[in-house]
Amino acid sequence: MQAPVFPYRQRATMLAHLPPLLAELGVPLAPVLEGTGIAPEDLVPGSVLPYAGVLAMLDRAAEISGRGDLGLLLARRQSLAALGPAGEVMRHAGTLGEALNDYAQFQIWNSTGAAAYVYRTPQDFAFGYGIYDPAGVGALQIHDLVLASGCMLVFILTEHRVQPVELWSMRPPPSDPAPLARFAGCPVRYGQAQTCIFFPGAAWDVPLPDADRVAHGGALAQLAARAASAPWGTAATVRHALRAAIVTGRTGMPEIAARLHRHPRSLRRALEREGTTFTALRDEVRYTVARELLSLTRLRVSDIAVALSFADVSALTHAFHQWSGTSPTDWRRTHTARSRDAAR
Repeated sequence: MQAPVFPYRQRATMLAHLPPLLAELGVPLAPVLEGTGIAPEDLVPGSVLPYAGVLAMLDRAAEISGRGDLGLLLARRQSLAALGPAGEVMRHAGTLGEALNDYAQFQIWNSTGAAAYVYRTPQDFAFGYGIYDPAGVGALQIHDLVLASGCMLVFILTEHRVQPVELWSMRPPPSDPAPLARFAGCPVRYGQAQTCIFFPGAAWDVPLPDADRVAHGGALAQLAARAASAPWGTAATVRHALRAAIVTGRTGMPEIAARLHRHPRSLRRALEREGTTFTALRDEVRYTVARELLSLTRLRVSDIAVALSFADVSALTHAFHQWSGTSPTDWRRTHTARSRDAAR
């Protein structure tokens, strides 16, 4: 029996700014929303939208408006208030690193279609975003939106004291990549294995001007209570954790169980009750990410194997054939042209 898939959803948050933005651009809302499952009255703070509909809506808005920088235009309207309780947690954190960690920990409350993540390297740290809803394969504007939104959040939190070093995006380069680079104030590299923002390592400990331990603790407790009563179940939580962990390669059962503060045996039993296994969920998430990388990037299949923590290219090829009935190379040949045409 296959695990029931909790519907992939996205809270409207900053998407509520899309109708006024389109109005300013002279674009009617109706054709942008057609077929997405999203109604005009849904684009208000607090609404929960189908994640696939959000992706289609953003790409269609860019196409109809002729604004390849639509994701950036929308991100410029980002605010901590738009994130609800998560924004309050971030605002009152002691340091930038703590704020971003808090957001990544509870971001599933805002989205069950993609995961935010943070990881550190010896030189810097990354704040990234990874899609695991299969409908996200081939989506473009979402990558611009999350990169620009992430920069905007850090600018707000630190009062522009922290600047990114470099942006990586999984999507192909747009016809004009300059606007995002100017906004971020750093180079943007497209067709990468992940979509993330790199910051200087020292920025992790930058104190935030609105740090308040009491307010931070209260907001964190409120968010934790909401998450504890969430309806999405264990399998959805594991999918989310797996997508966040893929970039570091720590996708084993012990690592994911620790990430979720569960004992591996307890996690295994909970998944069995939902009719699935950890291995099945990991394969599901890997398959989605593999197709996204194959369709959006020019990365070699061997590099994609490394990005997904396969032992070698033959292991990925074997797994991909089991998942899809074809090889990664043949799948890419079929799907790449469509993605690149949409990027222009």
